[in-house]
Amino acid sequence: MFLLLSREDYYVTSATRRVLFRVMAENRTPVVLSGVTKRFGTTTAVDSLSWAPRRGQVTALVGLNGAGKSTTMRVMTGLIKPTEGSVKVAAGDGERALSAMIETPGLFTGMSVRRNLDIHRVLTGAPAAQIDEIAELVQVQDVMGKRVGTLSQGYRQRVAIGVALLGSPAVLLLDEPTNALDPDAILQLRQLIRRVAERDTAVVVSTHQLRELEGTADALTLIHDGQVLYDGPFDDFVGSPSLRIRAMDDAATGGLAAALEAEGIRADRTPDALRVTTDGSADLLATQIFDIAAQSGVKLVELSHVTPTLEEAFHAAISGASS
Repeated sequence: MFLLLSREDYYVTSATRRVLFRVMAENRTPVVLSGVTKRFGTTTAVDSLSWAPRRGQVTALVGLNGAGKSTTMRVMTGLIKPTEGSVKVAAGDGERALSAMIETPGLFTGMSVRRNLDIHRVLTGAPAAQIDEIAELVQVQDVMGKRVGTLSQGYRQRVAIGVALLGSPAVLLLDEPTNALDPDAILQLRQLIRRVAERDTAVVVSTHQLRELEGTADALTLIHDGQVLYDGPFDDFVGSPSLRIRAMDDAATGGLAAALEAEGIRADRTPDALRVTTDGSADLLATQIFDIAAQSGVKLVELSHVTPTLEEAFHAAISGASS
């Protein structure tokens, strides 16, 4: 199945579609946004955004409120048309192209879980056997006969994701799925998201709670003012660890910085210390710095490891873009 969502839909030839489908399959990118811009009157919500989440990965889509995350997801689903650019969605045999859970899940609260799954199964054309398969995947087998309205918020979210998975979508979009969930429900939802990605689905999770996806997301995409600031491995977003170094006074700190520079070690000045970033062993570098300080006659009062947090990396990226 192949779907194009753009202003140029009618001008794309069958041959072009086949080429696009092949390239997307080779790159394992079932959805590709190319130069997408969305304006609402004079307000630009998304600005020339290009992006392609990959199969088998959980991608965290993060940004400040109003950054353009929800608009991007709505453009991806076809709920709204881009002002400029295109969205290409490709699915393999037996797959739906794309499924999404945005805002309030569309469940029939007066009906049982099984009945909800069956109604949506008919709408998507999924086989009847998929109901039990999905129920096991999202772990709702024990409540299949219960009305959705009687379930906890955590169970409702799992049922909603189960509904979204009917028809085996190539891409699953989840907008703030952990809202209003307790810590245990969040943990279970994270495990579920991981299992879905392992089915070779491209899972995109929009969130403003960075730590909720730590250890779950493979990739991270940061959107700010409608543009992509970072798109890459989740772990690389934080950056390399560093060493914080303090001498007795400013003069000694300056002398140590010069001595380190002479040995090929770059030391960045902070208001009260030096910071050296390491790509290798921090312990070996710390030993080298200690030896250089001793040889230079500089007495150290601090030599410590510093690992940046997700929040620090996030705010640094936002601040850098705004400056």
